[in-house]
Amino acid sequence: MTTKLMTLTVALLLIVTGIKAQEEKKVATAQVSFAYPLGTNGHGSMHIANKYSFNILYGVNGGVKQFELGGIGNQNMGDVSGVQIGGLVNITNGSSNGAIISGIANITSQSANGLHLAGITNYTQENANGAQIAGIANVNGGTSNGLMLSGLANGAVDDMTGAQIGFINTAHQSMNGFQLGFINFANKMKGFQLGFINVADSLDGAALGFISIAKNGYYAFEATNSEVMYANLSYKMGKTQLYNIYTMGYSQYRQKDVYSYGVGLGTLISLHKRHALAIEGVTNHIAYDNDWDELNLLNKLNLTYQFHITKRISLIGGPSLNFYITDQKVGSKYGTLDMPSTIWEHEGNRNGQYMWIGYNVGVNIRL
Repeated sequence: MTTKLMTLTVALLLIVTGIKAQEEKKVATAQVSFAYPLGTNGHGSMHIANKYSFNILYGVNGGVKQFELGGIGNQNMGDVSGVQIGGLVNITNGSSNGAIISGIANITSQSANGLHLAGITNYTQENANGAQIAGIANVNGGTSNGLMLSGLANGAVDDMTGAQIGFINTAHQSMNGFQLGFINFANKMKGFQLGFINVADSLDGAALGFISIAKNGYYAFEATNSEVMYANLSYKMGKTQLYNIYTMGYSQYRQKDVYSYGVGLGTLISLHKRHALAIEGVTNHIAYDNDWDELNLLNKLNLTYQFHITKRISLIGGPSLNFYITDQKVGSKYGTLDMPSTIWEHEGNRNGQYMWIGYNVGVNIRL
């Protein structure tokens, strides 16, 4: 009985092994197709991998080991390795490894490794490693390592390590590296974001843009007085390492209103539990007597000490280096600010330029 059982088991193993061997794709040296199934491998082409594959219009094959060229497109039921060029599209049901180039799209159902270059889009369902370059979009369903470069959008569903460069960049899990675009988004960002709008649920690094939002970021309102502006109100957002500044102010000159608005960048250095130092550069446009069109710029480099009264409220004060350039005259004199003594100045036919040391004092309220 035992002998019969062993014999039956061995027979079953041999049958299963034989079936699997039949399922494995054969490897041919080369094939030529006009359009599937019109080719040297006929209807069975999808079960045969080729070292070299040439599809005049469109071919369906089992895989590629070295090189494939298709006039319209290439479709492979298995893995592709080497160089694959499709006039419009490359579709791979397995993984792709090497240089995959198409006029419209590269679609990979498993992992992608190497260079994927497409006129419109690269889509990888699983992990991607290497460089993906597309005219419109790159989308990865798994982890991504390397470069994603597109004319419109890059999307990484899982973790991303490397660089995303496009108009819109998204990393729905962690992003470790660099994002450059008009809009950048990452759930957990470790690195640097450069764009008009930067958003991160958590940011370990820095973001530079017009709007930078991070859940664990630095947000504060600041009210100050300076030597030339009676009152200034500023909003700061970003990270303490690098944050954006939006400011507006009010003063008077020769009994007429002076308004200012400006933008800048800053960094906040913690010195002690209750002490910090802010280094900021701000450019302000000055409008005198409701004239907003003249060249009238006040550029400031501020060195501001903060004393934390509470966790969120600080008294602030410090010196500023001011560079003022204007082509607006009041009477025969350039300028619309009540400037203190200058350390340097130059007046020409077109404008006046002035430098002086000033101050800022006020209160900072952290949100």
